[in-house]
Amino acid sequence: MNKEHIDLLIDRKKEALPDGVIVFGPEDNLAAQVQADWLTTLLCQVYVQHGITKNREKLIADIDAGICKLWFAAKDGKPISSAAVIKQTDGSVEIGRAVSLVKGVGSFLRFLAIADHLATSSGPVVSEVRIADQFAGIPSGEATQTVCFKHLGLIPQALVPAFCHGDPVRQEMFLFSSSEKIRAEEPIILPNDRASLDLVVKTAMAVASEALGNEQIIKTDGGSKQITKWSLVRSDPFCLMIPSDNGSQLETVLGEAYKNAPFTMIPLGTGPGHSSALIECLNLGFIPCGFDRNLGGDGHPVLLLGKLREGTLLAPIKLVSGLFGIRVVAGINNINRQFRSQLLSTIY
Repeated sequence: MNKEHIDLLIDRKKEALPDGVIVFGPEDNLAAQVQADWLTTLLCQVYVQHGITKNREKLIADIDAGICKLWFAAKDGKPISSAAVIKQTDGSVEIGRAVSLVKGVGSFLRFLAIADHLATSSGPVVSEVRIADQFAGIPSGEATQTVCFKHLGLIPQALVPAFCHGDPVRQEMFLFSSSEKIRAEEPIILPNDRASLDLVVKTAMAVASEALGNEQIIKTDGGSKQITKWSLVRSDPFCLMIPSDNGSQLETVLGEAYKNAPFTMIPLGTGPGHSSALIECLNLGFIPCGFDRNLGGDGHPVLLLGKLREGTLLAPIKLVSGLFGIRVVAGINNINRQFRSQLLSTIY
């Protein structure tokens, strides 16, 4: 990530700001309640419904604690754009909360946020980048793709239909991305099963190919007959299931997950002994989405698996041309097709 390039973009964007626009940053010490209200107003104007607006008290607490640092643009006393950097528990910083009612202003705020991060921290930058097309009143994520992949140089690691917006409520596809590659010294161990291996390679391995690099070693094993038990450990904004000694059968826990959210994710290690669990997930319709940015405790990459509840509305995707390599694009399209083929109510 090139600080000089970011500074140049800031200068260009600043010159192009519409007349009457005032920018507010963390140094202006806007009250946390005002920042929360402005962000909520913007999110509701663009997305109608948004997960961040559901817990105002947590948002205020994160702002007060410096976990969430926000930038706003306002005109005539009303917010027209926002961006933020949010500290993550793994030491990374997420660039997000980006909303804009005026073209070009949102990217300016994001560049300000990134410049602030580069001046104060050496931690990696991560983002959940919308790749949804314009659909049912909500704009596309093309501008965000350009900022994150062209100018910030983020690297895709997984494609996940993780979050929902709008009215009607629809899930949208997001590219989980990072400024750093996944650096694993341990191999990815996959099932010695042709169908399972081919599916993972064409989806998760492809979309994360630039993050994993050509040096990533893949091995296969036959798995074991041991039955894996599972537990539901999170239900908002999407459900998260993990292997658990005290859990229940996969199908039972998935049924509980469906009561809470349309999308369920499983982070599954790729070390020895996980192949049978992976086959079980694939047989139940879980789709390989990519890899987590953090390694498992054993040093092996962590495969992300996802499943949408039947009948979920899934917004179409639109990629900005020229931002991604051929293999990454193939992985994105394969994952997208896999999810859509499972849905009864899907918009193409």
